[in-house]
Amino acid sequence: MKTIVIVNPEAGKRVFLSLYLPQVLKAFERRGVVLEVFTTRYPGHAARIVRRRRTGLDFITVFGGDGTIREVVKGLGEAPLPVGIIPFGTVNVLALELGLSFNPLAAVATILEGHTRKIDVGYMNDEPFLLMVSSGIDALAVHNVDLRAKRLFGRIAYLASAVWSAISFRVRRVWISIPETGVRDRGYLAIIANSRYYAGPYKIAEKTRIDDGILDVLLFKRRSIGDTLLLLAGILIGRHRYLKDVVFYRGRVIEVQSRRRQKMQMDGDKAPSTPARVWVRKRFLPVIVPQRRPGAITPR
Repeated sequence: MKTIVIVNPEAGKRVFLSLYLPQVLKAFERRGVVLEVFTTRYPGHAARIVRRRRTGLDFITVFGGDGTIREVVKGLGEAPLPVGIIPFGTVNVLALELGLSFNPLAAVATILEGHTRKIDVGYMNDEPFLLMVSSGIDALAVHNVDLRAKRLFGRIAYLASAVWSAISFRVRRVWISIPETGVRDRGYLAIIANSRYYAGPYKIAEKTRIDDGILDVLLFKRRSIGDTLLLLAGILIGRHRYLKDVVFYRGRVIEVQSRRRQKMQMDGDKAPSTPARVWVRKRFLPVIVPQRRPGAITPR
């Protein structure tokens, strides 16, 4: 088998990269996998590497976080190869969604011995995403987060940025439309989710599945600092769905608009501002996941 290993040195702590990367490469080589290693140097580099090097490969290996995986998917274009994931990033929500081990050597074993599962890929206009896009306080948090704090403290840095953004910035209203159902509504935070997990082990909507061809929408209709902080706390403890002025919708195409351009985020990275058309391709991306044990129940 042949693969390339895409390594993002900015995704996690470098000491762990130096410790685990040589062991990961040896594990592949012991199984006869022919590989090349490429280290990303700037945003968009992973997509560029994949476009240039994908010919003749059996699969792509990503040693990085959610943002690196998203870039690889972008580079794969219309005919995606299977993707093997070695989680190494700030949050690694996709690995959590897919039941992947956060031990790099166990993740390699999954790539070598697992099976392929096809998952949905969402798109914001023409940009792919795997987890979610949003507009509101969390998008402001992504735009305002200190990158050094992000590397040191992970999702705590995002939470601190969200609190700071709630206090310091005015969030503007957005409108969401779902053409297939005729829904049109407005609020101050819109999260459009492809994955059931959000910013770590926190669930946005119980029905969300990453392979059902449907996007789930959380719309929050308040804008005061107190209400926003209450929503953030509710998400952390899994009680947000019981809060007043939280509504949920589902659809295959979600349109997001605002009177003034509003910041958005995609899989925890900065994204273009509103307006946006968000849509999904059902079971488009093959990913390598652990083999099911005989008699095991698939987690839902």
